[in-house]
Amino acid sequence: MDRGWPAQEARRAPHGMIASVNPLASAAGLRVLRDGGNAMDAAIAAGAVLTVVEPWSGQLGGDAFMLVASADSRTVTAINGSGAAPQRCTIDRYLPLGRIPESGWLAASVPGIVDAWQVAVERFGTRPLGTLLADAITYAEAGFPLTARQARNNAAIAVIAADFPDTRAVFFPDGRPPMAGFRLRQPDLARTLRTIQAEGAAAFYRGSIARAIVAASDRGGGLFAERDLAEHRTDVLDPIQASYRGWTVLEQPPVSQGLIVLIALKILEALDSASDPADRVHLQVEAHKLALTERLTHVGDPAFSSTVVDHMISAERGGALARRIDPGRAVALPHEPAGHPDTTYLCVVDEARNVVSYIHSLYAGNGVVAGDTGILLNNRMGCFSLDPDSPNRLAPGKRPVHTLNSWMLVQNGLPRVVGGTPGSFWQVQTNLQLISNLIDLGMPLQAAIDAPRWTMGGQTSWSDSSLNLEARFGEAVVRSLRERGHSVEPIGDWAAGGAAQLIRIEGEMLTGGGDPRPGTSSVIGY
Repeated sequence: MDRGWPAQEARRAPHGMIASVNPLASAAGLRVLRDGGNAMDAAIAAGAVLTVVEPWSGQLGGDAFMLVASADSRTVTAINGSGAAPQRCTIDRYLPLGRIPESGWLAASVPGIVDAWQVAVERFGTRPLGTLLADAITYAEAGFPLTARQARNNAAIAVIAADFPDTRAVFFPDGRPPMAGFRLRQPDLARTLRTIQAEGAAAFYRGSIARAIVAASDRGGGLFAERDLAEHRTDVLDPIQASYRGWTVLEQPPVSQGLIVLIALKILEALDSASDPADRVHLQVEAHKLALTERLTHVGDPAFSSTVVDHMISAERGGALARRIDPGRAVALPHEPAGHPDTTYLCVVDEARNVVSYIHSLYAGNGVVAGDTGILLNNRMGCFSLDPDSPNRLAPGKRPVHTLNSWMLVQNGLPRVVGGTPGSFWQVQTNLQLISNLIDLGMPLQAAIDAPRWTMGGQTSWSDSSLNLEARFGEAVVRSLRERGHSVEPIGDWAAGGAAQLIRIEGEMLTGGGDPRPGTSSVIGY
């Protein structure tokens, strides 16, 4: 049942559009579009602002992935801006700990986002990177007032930050979490951004910023060396794609686990489309479990192991996996590591119909700021396995399999819908449902986002195989799923998480939608 959440309206504009979780970021991107910049220029400007105003969801110490559709060549390119394990990070160093730490220097991989920005603007932008950092620098220097949501996010890292004085100095300047309305200034981050503005990504990976990161790592007991940063490279790749009921769905290639979405779609395509809500949820959940098993069994860094993606997302493999689904019985969820939705997503379409699907993240929030750089680090090392038989096992210089993924729907060779969401391991689950809502149910854009949503895995543990179901599905759906063996946990009407942003391209009109679940969404155009 609907308990009265305010109705969201889709936004429409003919020329250009940007959708993000934060109005300051969206405004920065729109300003670039109106000044003649293209979709990539706008995406980088907005993404840079997000590292300042939503630092807990993605900052200079994190990674970024993009899908880029070029209007002139009618091609789509995937950018993988993820970092690798430092060369001194070996399984033997972590086995005595029994796990990879969730915070601290041993949890951090090499940050990839700054080089991804540089590569993206050089290949697809029209403005220098330094120009696109101007708004981010302003908000870092002058500050911005925390909203209630941002204050809660900031307070959530207080326990982790207790061990890191550099972090406390940035985010708790008065010794305690600031309240809504507090003007958060980050002068150290502003100085780092100004250095990147003047010297480009080279300063971050081979210059003064790199040296400062390594020095902070040494003081904190980390394993970073200047070589680790200097050898970092952004991958520019072809996206992976699969057909689904007359559409082509594009996703990020490994090391992204976006192929989970494509595997699950091929499984669903081999089954009859379900009209009953309980049947539909059951089939989606079981398809996701099978797709996740495929990922856990076969996927690692392609530089270290081979992954036969074409076979994994083929109709033949989808049909074989579909035959394993029992319409009346649930199977257990395979184990995957826990994570938190410390990620943010945005999408942009410009007047020429260049399209960017952009996502960046710190993963689950490390809590470490690298000395006086203002750089908040990732804890992406936690995505590795310590199992020596896993294709995703930890190794020096290796990239972990990544939660970050973004997608596009293409028809007749042209992008028609671009979208994505934060949400750690729930990203692929949410994206699967969004695409199904659009294609299988023919929902309008905003309705596809607003529709009741499920997530697999407990709120704090993945081992319990909980199926979290928004209460708007209704008691009959809950009862039917429990009868099939699902461990259903009803949650609030809008509590499934995620912050999906979508833009549809229909001739001369752009339609954008944003997720009400995070409490804020900024979809604007002109």
